[in-house]
Formats: sequence, structure tokens, C-alpha cells
Amino acid sequence: MSKIKLLISACLVGENVKYNGGNNLLNDLVKLSDIFELVPVCPEVLGGMTIPRLPSEIIQTNPLKIINEYDIDMTPHFIDGAVQTEFIASKYDIKIALLKANSPSCGNEMIYDGNFNGTLVEGSGVTANLLKQKGIKVFNENQLEQLYAYIKQ
Repeated sequence: MSKIKLLISACLVGENVKYNGGNNLLNDLVKLSDIFELVPVCPEVLGGMTIPRLPSEIIQTNPLKIINEYDIDMTPHFIDGAVQTEFIASKYDIKIALLKANSPSCGNEMIYDGNFNGTLVEGSGVTANLLKQKGIKVFNENQLEQLYAYIKQ
């Protein structure tokens, strides 16, 4: 029996692609890899951003504007990364994603408020939002139990 393909933030599988050059390795990675065929992506790297890079936050959603700490507009990078990530999901017929919580790319429920002070607000990152629009079910690393329940349906 073939495994279900799972699009997953590359930082969650231990790749050092975070803005600060680190990762967010998941403790449940072995369990996930037993159940799923993992397809790691980092939308920000796919969008042409460096490792490390300055933190960025969404400061407005309509029209979309994302800046880094030095007030440099990073919006095109985030859009390009989202489009490339969605292309990969489409190419591999992926229906489920596990993305990094709170990220301006990958956050699926909460994102930072654009003031660079650690305050979270309801919202989705650019990639998470695009994937949801394309019918892909998006979870974050704090929703593993929901992810496991979802695949048992």
C-alpha cells in the first residue's frame, strides 16, 4: 500500500532553512514518515530568499504587503514561493499539508501582526492561504492529533 503524500515545511523535517538558519525539527517525525511520504518544501527559499534572512511579517492583506525588519518589501518573494509550493503540491497530487505555525508563509491559523513585537493575530500565511484556496487541507505542527484523525476519516 502506498503512503499518503504530505507536503511539509522543510524546517519541520530538520532542514536548516528558518530565517535564522536553524530548523524546527519535529519529535513526531518518525511517526509521520511511517504514515506519510514526506514532500519537504520551504516557500521562502523557493521564493528566492536567503538563509539566514531577516524576519518578515505581513503588514496588510489587501493588497498584500510583507516587509522585513528593515521595511524592505518582500511581498514578491512570498508570492513566488507560494506559487512554486502550490505547483509542487499539484504536480504530486498532494491533498494534505503540515506547515510551520505562525509563519508569514506557512501559518494556517495565526500570524504575527506586522509590528515585529511577537504579537499573534488570526490569519494565514501566503502559502497556507493559497493551498487552502486550492482545496488542500493545511495543518500546523501543533495539530498533529487533528492530522492523524483527518486521515482516518
